[in-house]
Amino acid sequence: MDSGLSGDLLAIDIRQALYHFGEITGEITTDDLLGNIFANFCIGK
Repeated sequence: MDSGLSGDLLAIDIRQALYHFGEITGEITTDDLLGNIFANFCIGK
């Protein structure tokens, strides 16, 4: 916050860091990620 970054940009960085920690600890798997992408973002369901 001292560097003047927008709160939105900071939130994106924190969210990415939490995701990567989840991958390292095994809480998030590649299958979870792919399932989320196909469930929420794929066109032509």
